[in-house]
Amino acid sequence: MSFDINVWLNEIIDKVKAAFGERLLFIGLQGSYNRCEATSDSDIDLVVIIDELTFNDIKIYKKIVAEMPYSNKACGFFAGKNEIQNWSKSDLFQFYYDTKPLYGNLSDIIECPNVEDAKLAIKTGIENIFHMAVHSYVHSNDCKQDLKNLYKLTFFVLQAKYFIRTNRYIPDKTTLYNCLEGTDKQILDICMRRQTIAEMEAVQFETLYKILIGWAVANI
Repeated sequence: MSFDINVWLNEIIDKVKAAFGERLLFIGLQGSYNRCEATSDSDIDLVVIIDELTFNDIKIYKKIVAEMPYSNKACGFFAGKNEIQNWSKSDLFQFYYDTKPLYGNLSDIIECPNVEDAKLAIKTGIENIFHMAVHSYVHSNDCKQDLKNLYKLTFFVLQAKYFIRTNRYIPDKTTLYNCLEGTDKQILDICMRRQTIAEMEAVQFETLYKILIGWAVANI
């Protein structure tokens, strides 16, 4: 049986509506499926927000996901209105702009993030990348996977940087790549080709760490 994301989404939306009724405020899609960049290995990043979250609600949602076909692909965010409204502004920037509404309106729950929120997203993202990159270079026994994960994170920082300059949020990597220059473009190029890291020699890992850490230091 071939996988059809639209069929899958329609099925889980119906099940979530049936389970939570009027308590359901929002369902959205994030990640690679939203950006039309999904591969056969991609997760389905679903966002579900209800009025007020209890542990029993989490159990109900867990059962819904577990009974879905391709349940191993399901990922994402399940929360109550209070949790998302009090979430860190640095996380809400990318969360807001990268979420495609499937049911409800996210703007009815949280305010549209602004340039200051984007600046906070950059600061938090860069600091995390810097810390993890240095720690990985010094201590890690799995540089290949670490570098793949670290370069994946750079995309979200680059989105925020471009938003600050242009007040335009670009959701996909290819379009953003064509808008960038210099080291930012080099970083995104590596991000887009990060699957090839698994085939690289150890000496190439050091170059990738050097580029990434230098970029992070320049942006802190």
